[in-house]
Amino acid sequence: MTVTNPSPTQQTVFLYTGAAHIADGTFQGEANPSSNDLTSWTRLSDSEIALPGGAKKTITVTVAVPADAAPGEQYAAVWAEIRGTTSKDSPVVQASRAGIRMYVTVGGSNAAATDFTVTSVSPSRNEAGVPSVTALVTNTGGRAIDATGTLRLSDGPGGLSAGPFTLARATTVAPGESANAIFTLDKALPDGPWTAHLAVKSGVDERTADATFTFPATGVGTPVKITTPPDNSLMISLIVGGGVVVLAGAAAAAVLSRRTAARKRGRV
Repeated sequence: MTVTNPSPTQQTVFLYTGAAHIADGTFQGEANPSSNDLTSWTRLSDSEIALPGGAKKTITVTVAVPADAAPGEQYAAVWAEIRGTTSKDSPVVQASRAGIRMYVTVGGSNAAATDFTVTSVSPSRNEAGVPSVTALVTNTGGRAIDATGTLRLSDGPGGLSAGPFTLARATTVAPGESANAIFTLDKALPDGPWTAHLAVKSGVDERTADATFTFPATGVGTPVKITTPPDNSLMISLIVGGGVVVLAGAAAAAVLSRRTAARKRGRV
């Protein structure tokens, strides 16, 4: 791909990959540079370049698909970003970025990709008064997962918040099975009500979920319904800022092209 600086001044351009997905009929790059399998397979020839005004530079994007890659289509984006400077009066960094899409389809008969959901959340308090939150994790993919995660509580009595709390150990879940991931909390926490914010992760895959509940005085409370947090992703077409960085050229077009038969151990 080619990165061009059409402005008259030199710019420092940061280059990186980020996960993406398709939803509501649009290709959406994640708002924050999160990871997925495709980003872990992708390498850029440069991560940062100083580009004089009017100059351009070609960046090589290499995708090495491992032999045990799960079949299916993967989405990501290659980003070029410039960042403003901070000052005592303005400590917030302003950034502008442009990106190109990546579609990579892996064929073959390997096991299905990793996938899982947080099915429900149950609050409880044992006889010693220690509260806990149990998240039921269901493995909907084709590979075993080792679920780790964090739990934050907000909107508690008097506006209290607590956490993050982490799982004491990873919870292993086989394909097609479900298992409980148990967060042990602080005995001093009041009963609530609370809003729980969970982030459960296995490798580069992460699922988030929210739930509202009140801890019982003792015993196990009724499992509560999960709500999905708002989608904070941004469409790539909306984040090209300022016209300062432009990605173009035959190399970029090649990355944009759909790969319908990425071979094991191959490069795209």
